[in-house]
Amino acid sequence: MSAPAVVSGVRFQWLVHESIGTRMLKMLSRSIGFLSFATLLAVSGCGGGAEPAEDAEGGSEGGEVSGAIDRVVLGPEALSSLNLEYARAEVRNLAPSLEVPAEIVPIPDRHATVGPRVAGRVSTVGVNVGDEVERATPLIVMESVDVGRAAADYIGAEAEMSVAEQALLRARRLHEQRISSQQALERAEAAFAAADANLRAADARLRAFGASPANGLAEAAQGRVTLASPIAGTVTARSAHVGQWVEPSEVIIEVVGLDSLWLKASVYERDLRYIEVGQRVQVEVRAYPGEVFECVIRTIESTMDEQTRSALVRVTLANPDHRLRPGMFATARIMGTHAHDARELLAVPRSAIEEIDGHPAAFVRVDEGVFEVRSVHLGEYGGEFVEILNGLEEGDEVVADGSFLLKGQLLRSTLGEDE
Repeated sequence: MSAPAVVSGVRFQWLVHESIGTRMLKMLSRSIGFLSFATLLAVSGCGGGAEPAEDAEGGSEGGEVSGAIDRVVLGPEALSSLNLEYARAEVRNLAPSLEVPAEIVPIPDRHATVGPRVAGRVSTVGVNVGDEVERATPLIVMESVDVGRAAADYIGAEAEMSVAEQALLRARRLHEQRISSQQALERAEAAFAAADANLRAADARLRAFGASPANGLAEAAQGRVTLASPIAGTVTARSAHVGQWVEPSEVIIEVVGLDSLWLKASVYERDLRYIEVGQRVQVEVRAYPGEVFECVIRTIESTMDEQTRSALVRVTLANPDHRLRPGMFATARIMGTHAHDARELLAVPRSAIEEIDGHPAAFVRVDEGVFEVRSVHLGEYGGEFVEILNGLEEGDEVVADGSFLLKGQLLRSTLGEDE
């Protein structure tokens, strides 16, 4: 049996037993030839693949065959369909920057949690996750015995208030005509004050349950209360369903305004001296590789995290198309830091670097449709470029856009070889 493939850096080496390796090579040479097979392997699977290098011993019989997958060969059709873009390794003036981990979170004033103020049963749910709502949009209708009682108390207090008001008016008129005594007037005024207090208390209790005479006393009288959105935004969470019993402590709907979000980045204590409000920040998220979102630092929090010894830097991200979501992890590249002045360094675009077998690597175009995998060591980051310490030379042409497609073909070919 063939030994398992050994992966190291970007070179994938294997050993093939003499008899099996010889038979395989003879079978392939009789059908399409070894070189034709390598080319077919390179363009198979979405039009691309990796080509194994020739064995060190020339493939002669009587010895082990060794090789390494260190390049990707694409046919003309595959090369045309990928629309690859290239860039050269050049010495550039890299402006200093600081790269830190970050997370996208809602702006607190644009994040609302909606829950019942009284225990009850859900009768209607009018929204689903992803729905856009305006302020005061009805979200949920629920039924509650407590709301019905509060509405009944309000109606009773309102009736008592009407009677007390009429009695006070009559008492004042009789007192002015000197028909009734001062004591009778005072008793009417006291009764009116008590009725007014009862009505105010009933109104406050009804409002505490989320109902209000202004919002429709008839609904509250039937024990129903409507939960409305306190802000305009997008429904991001819903845990309620029809017939569910809910308690005041539960959060059943969340609404977030997604037009703008906060990005919180952690900056270590040693780097704080390079950061200031107003600096430009480039943000990248995993969901959109290679895409950069621009913003500026708005706030540097004045307290430090005692465990990580870092401070939070906050920026506001415009998000008109709602592509960014709260909870996304991101990388914030803070531009214009003053760790050192700009320097002339050999660099390539950041998009040209892929991680292969745990190490950074780049695809170098050595011929039309032929790309060599080069392991590289990275230095400093400056904007959209990264310093190359070794692995590339000035003038090398690398794949700047589409390198992840070549990586996929390389890994697919590697898995095919292991099988």
